[in-house]
Amino acid sequence: MGDIYYAIAMAGRGLRFAEAGSNLPKYMIEAAGRTLFEHSVFSLPLQLSAKIFFIALKEHDQAFRLSAFIKEKFGRLRRTARWELVLLDAPTRGQAETVLKIRDLVPPESALAIYNIDTCFSSATLAARLAGPRARRDGVIGAFKLAGPDPKWSFARTDSGGAVVETAEKVRISDNALTGLYHFSRAADFFETAGAAVRGGETTRGEFYVAPLYNRLIAGGRRFVLDIAGELIPLGTPEDVAAFKARPGGRRER
Repeated sequence: MGDIYYAIAMAGRGLRFAEAGSNLPKYMIEAAGRTLFEHSVFSLPLQLSAKIFFIALKEHDQAFRLSAFIKEKFGRLRRTARWELVLLDAPTRGQAETVLKIRDLVPPESALAIYNIDTCFSSATLAARLAGPRARRDGVIGAFKLAGPDPKWSFARTDSGGAVVETAEKVRISDNALTGLYHFSRAADFFETAGAAVRGGETTRGEFYVAPLYNRLIAGGRRFVLDIAGELIPLGTPEDVAAFKARPGGRRER
């Protein structure tokens, strides 16, 4: 058993998929023989987890029996992990606010890793980086090298030594686009910073994102590093899923 508490934010209504005709929560949609839940969650090095919190909507649990769904997916891939389903009455104003809902459930001095439900990646270096205190420093941010203009991502800029010096949401400040994996070696760093951002109404385009929170921590002397993924597959829109389904052979089982 590891020492990272994972927070999987899955409390949105997936409006773009609903508008495209789906009546399922986004993470239950299938592509290449697996749900988006499986493609996303099992990208992570779950062997390092102390516990996984799945933060979802109460309405989805009532309609789709989420506990049974999650249990079946872990059983299908013969994965074992401690996990808990945390249910919200309504969507929040962004991922940072969603994860704040588990503040009282995570030991403040433990590590916290936040991830989404609609991005699939692979990294040969992430597990070792997360497990090594010197390698991870105050936290690890998942990234990939983005070729060409595409401002829909979050981004991070690093110095010559590889330390992150700035993050930005929907503004391309470098070619380091972010996968959506946000790790904090000390969970309190996230909860304190996110709490202050929510109290101060510090939104980006009307939402409380996680990536911009790192700037306040960097200004306070924290040091973060990137982990560059070898492969990144976005699954957040119907167009993304259609493109993934059209790939020759789809994605290999992990």
